[in-house]
Amino acid sequence: MEIRLYNNKSDNRCIRKELISGISVSGNLREECSVIEPLINFEHDGLMTYNYAYIPDFRRYYFIKKITNIRANVWAVEFEVDPLMSFKGDILALDVVVDKQSSETVGDEYIDDGSLITRCESFTTVYNFSNGFNESPEYILITAG
Repeated sequence: MEIRLYNNKSDNRCIRKELISGISVSGNLREECSVIEPLINFEHDGLMTYNYAYIPDFRRYYFIKKITNIRANVWAVEFEVDPLMSFKGDILALDVVVDKQSSETVGDEYIDDGSLITRCESFTTVYNFSNGFNESPEYILITAG
């Protein structure tokens, strides 16, 4: 099985990763294998310098989660799928309504995402009813709008 190894210089939460120093290596699956978190054996002497991979057979990008040495130049590598990069084309093609933005300079101040407060006013009024509305002596009414 072919695996392409890279160095990822981008934040894991970015949809467009900056991948450098790609090499192609051959590996063997370890018995049963998950597409989401595969475990693959490699016979290679430079795996420790890579942190990202693409597996063409699975058509997915992966973070390298753990590298374990089995014996001289034989490594067991645990991967974890990167859904943002794996399905980047589908995600970028979506028509969406933005519900969260990262900052005022990048976002739109008219989209209320809860993190950029342009104006916040709170009014609290308490009305006491001496006899209540019926047999139950307490009611709480909360309105927002």
